[in-house]
Amino acid sequence: MSLRTRFFATSLLIAVPLAIGWFQFDSRLRLGNKAQELEQSVMRDISTGLQARCEADPPRVGRPGRGGGSPQGPLGRGAVRRGRGAYEFFAYDAAGRPTASDAPPLPVDRDDTAASTYRAGLNSGVALVVPLGGDGPCAFLLARIPPRPGELRDQLAALALVVLGVFIAAWIAAGPVISRLRRLEQAVRRAAASHYAETVPVDGRDEVAALAVAFNEAGLHVRSHVVNLQAREDALRSFVANTTHDVAIPLTVLQGHLSDLERALAEVPDHREHVRGAVQEAHYITSLLRNLGAAAALENQATALALSQVDLSALVERVADRHRPIARAAGVDLNVAVPERPLLIQSDHTLLEQTLGNLVDNAIRHNRSGGHVAVILDRTGIGFVVSVTDDGPGVTDEELAHLTTRWFRGSEARTRRPDGTGLGLAIAAESARRLGLSLTFHRPSEGGLRADIR
Repeated sequence: MSLRTRFFATSLLIAVPLAIGWFQFDSRLRLGNKAQELEQSVMRDISTGLQARCEADPPRVGRPGRGGGSPQGPLGRGAVRRGRGAYEFFAYDAAGRPTASDAPPLPVDRDDTAASTYRAGLNSGVALVVPLGGDGPCAFLLARIPPRPGELRDQLAALALVVLGVFIAAWIAAGPVISRLRRLEQAVRRAAASHYAETVPVDGRDEVAALAVAFNEAGLHVRSHVVNLQAREDALRSFVANTTHDVAIPLTVLQGHLSDLERALAEVPDHREHVRGAVQEAHYITSLLRNLGAAAALENQATALALSQVDLSALVERVADRHRPIARAAGVDLNVAVPERPLLIQSDHTLLEQTLGNLVDNAIRHNRSGGHVAVILDRTGIGFVVSVTDDGPGVTDEELAHLTTRWFRGSEARTRRPDGTGLGLAIAAESARRLGLSLTFHRPSEGGLRADIR
């Protein structure tokens, strides 16, 4: 519900009961004034010989009293007199029989000392029964001030105007407040978009201004927290990048030594299996560290790409050479095919090599002993495509759609390598996006998985 609608509903809940109460009070006040006026007018006429005049000429229809000088002449049924003292009266003998044909019967439960109200359609009038005594036709007088025609209609019209006026006033009064709140909302959104470096303008000294001041104070605390958090994140990214670089170098050397040792122990199968396991674990740690470093770098969107000319053919062969020891240790045959002429592109050398390395690493680690991995670089009409294809267990259609989701791992991958992180393909996809490349995955009809970088 909008604020203007709330103002309207609140005004409705307040104005309607007040208007009804005012209507009832005004009606009672009107009838009370009429009753007082009627009593005074009748008493004045009685003191000036009203009974004698009535006995001399009994009214055949309702007759006006003189009261405060109202016009003379008969009043018909429902006639209205304006001015102080205007009323009509009917005469009754001692038995209560009226002299006028249009006279109402005398009330049975009447009060002969004070005026009372009576209904005339939807309106109300006041009546007074005055016992004059005697045996003539004017032993009792019934004096009354009938309701003015349209009196209730006029009261209801005034009531409706009051309620409508309250609604219009509330609707208009809410306009400036709502406009200021909308401007405050826009300013808050701008401040949030600037990470609270931009403050909200304070306009006036009322509650809306106090709200803007409170938001600015809260924004200062949030801004301080954001700056501190950003500094900590930058420091953490720098630490991860430096640490991964420092640790990856000795691990790469260790991998080379283990690979040489594996070939030297070709005649000792038991020892060779141990060395193969060590090669796999060393390569896995290296891959994990590189992925963590790449993830830290990719988190910082402000980091610019280090673009340079890259020999894509040489990069593909270098990635394959780096992964041959782990492929050999896993019993996987790794094959590479590149064009005869070098294929040169402008790209970030490190990020592109990390992207392709993750795809090759994923194809080897999730393959089976005796499996095959093919890395093929080919020219296209306006660019290139690098395909990494394996004949491993592959993934399901449902898993295919989530391969680039961080921390997601297929059921087969969790079974074959329970200690994996699910970061490799996600980092490869994000790296490809930053490089302006597309990375897609396919399920070949013969099985396995194919990743294409275009």
